[in-house]
Amino acid sequence: MTQNVSGPQTWAPGQSARPRDAAARAAGALLLLTAITTMVAVVTRVSADADQATLAQSLAAISDSKALYGIGGAARLVSGIILMAAAWYLLNTWIIRERFGSPIVPALFVASGLFTLVSGACAVWLAASVPGSPGAIDAFAGASSTELVADLRWLTGKIGFAIGGVALLAAARYQWKTGGVLRKIAPVSAIIGVLMLFIWIDAATLVHRFSGMAFVLWLVVIGVMLYTGRVERNFVHTIDSPTKSGSPEHP
Repeated sequence: MTQNVSGPQTWAPGQSARPRDAAARAAGALLLLTAITTMVAVVTRVSADADQATLAQSLAAISDSKALYGIGGAARLVSGIILMAAAWYLLNTWIIRERFGSPIVPALFVASGLFTLVSGACAVWLAASVPGSPGAIDAFAGASSTELVADLRWLTGKIGFAIGGVALLAAARYQWKTGGVLRKIAPVSAIIGVLMLFIWIDAATLVHRFSGMAFVLWLVVIGVMLYTGRVERNFVHTIDSPTKSGSPEHP
């Protein structure tokens, strides 16, 4: 559908034959791309081994693996941009435009993508700016601008990931209300969302790794479902069901 609907709509049975939503298909493809770029960012960042005890040690590791760390930062930056684009297409699906779903999740994805973008940009700056000699690295680590960028990369990365967790918690609520296969996914979405909030607990390293991989898998599953029209069919079935009121959900 290409026409915006300003208010709630009530569907009658038989309307399930509506054309596929191009916005939903685009959103699904972009979520899949987000998952791919996120995996690239994670693998290259881990390979660079830049999470050290001190800033100087971290910068030395970045200096030794500039290309890897730079690619990881660029992938994170791109993943943030793609996630925001996916959110824009989600906002333009009939499910949300006609108020059968809530704009809360796409809005949270926009915020998550923005913070992720900033974190990736900071990582790219560090990779491009760190010197090669040990003495120069110590001086570079002591510069206020370096400390600011490093702290900003750390903070925005955590905020972006945590907001992504809140987005999954919000998604779980509406998945449960929708029913069908989405209701089966809802508890998983909620669990992953909660685990993603553990990003603020430094000691929960294993939880961070598991929740990161789980988030990527969630993006893949939901991306495929959107791309193939499974999400739309689920909503249409719920709306057409005689046991439902047919009234849109309000956020």
